[in-house]
Amino acid sequence: MKIAAVTGSFLPQVGGAEFVIHNLARQWSLLGHDVRVINAVADNPTHPEANYRTDKFFVPRGSTRFGYHRFPFSQLTVRSLGKALRQFNPDAISAHFVYPVGYWLSRIKPLPGYTITSHGNDITPFYWGDRAVRRSEGAFMRGLSCASRVIAISSYCREYMTGLKIPPEKIVYIPNGVDVERFQKRVAFDLRRRFDLPESAPLVLSVGREHPQKDFKTGITAFARVAAGVPDARYVILGRGVGANRELAERMGLAGKVVLCNGLDGDELVGAYQQADVLLSSSVWELHSLVVMEGLAAGAPCVVTDVSGSPDVIEDGRNGFVVEPGDADAMAQALLKVLIDPEMRARMRRTNRQKALEYDWGRISRQYLQCMTQSNSAR
Repeated sequence: MKIAAVTGSFLPQVGGAEFVIHNLARQWSLLGHDVRVINAVADNPTHPEANYRTDKFFVPRGSTRFGYHRFPFSQLTVRSLGKALRQFNPDAISAHFVYPVGYWLSRIKPLPGYTITSHGNDITPFYWGDRAVRRSEGAFMRGLSCASRVIAISSYCREYMTGLKIPPEKIVYIPNGVDVERFQKRVAFDLRRRFDLPESAPLVLSVGREHPQKDFKTGITAFARVAAGVPDARYVILGRGVGANRELAERMGLAGKVVLCNGLDGDELVGAYQQADVLLSSSVWELHSLVVMEGLAAGAPCVVTDVSGSPDVIEDGRNGFVVEPGDADAMAQALLKVLIDPEMRARMRRTNRQKALEYDWGRISRQYLQCMTQSNSAR
């Protein structure tokens, strides 16, 4: 089968959605399908494990400023994307981002139809989302309503789509996946040595770029209360721009106890997850966090906020703890429970490594295939 994965953003731009699309395309290719990622960024694959082809379509520069759905920018993009689709002539289309990709496809009306997956920024009600910034509510709804199937990557997303009057039978729940083999393999990286931390230091880990939705400030506030009870504990935050939190950490007396690093890649990131005593996700908004999924696969006990996606995989008290967003006290109490109880940590590690198998990309990619096949049959 010829499968087109259509997206605006793609690797080498780095984000959760870009890796979701890469992993889906890779798995479909491994199953023997002819896969092409039609995107607005790269005309050649950039990931070393890419076994699929890419095509690039044109997005005018002014689209970012004035809106991807505005005249004349959308007309130019629709023409370029439509040409790429006609040349490839796919049997199935997996589209990503309701806005703007869903809107563009609603204008093209490709014959196979398309499934659409939202990844967060296109659906979020917060001020930083596309619907607020681009004033794109009409285009967003058109992209949803014209899709053959709407894929919800979390239970919250499914409920939200239902609230937007999308017919329930049109919504298919398929969560994000994780590369289980990658995050469970043995690696040589030593996280404590990398940052010159005491070998016996209990480690709290957070991963993600600096952004209001990640709410690292609450995470640091919670850790200050943890450090008062467990003085040897250290907090490592990995992600682009997280150095912006240095002043806060120092003001709270955490100099030398909070490590802020622009990020780790490859086996170093895998090792960081595996060696963390607890993974903390302090986000005020997610649709389905890949960081939580990666921590799950690596076996890290997880303390997460009660936002979309995380409670789908973390069961309070069983493989982690779920707390309210912005509640530093509850966050600190949950972290302390994990850090001071080695038997609980060991049990949660075993549970998470086993649970991650349910979300392996091989399994998730087949669910997408089934959805696309049923979608085409229904047309």
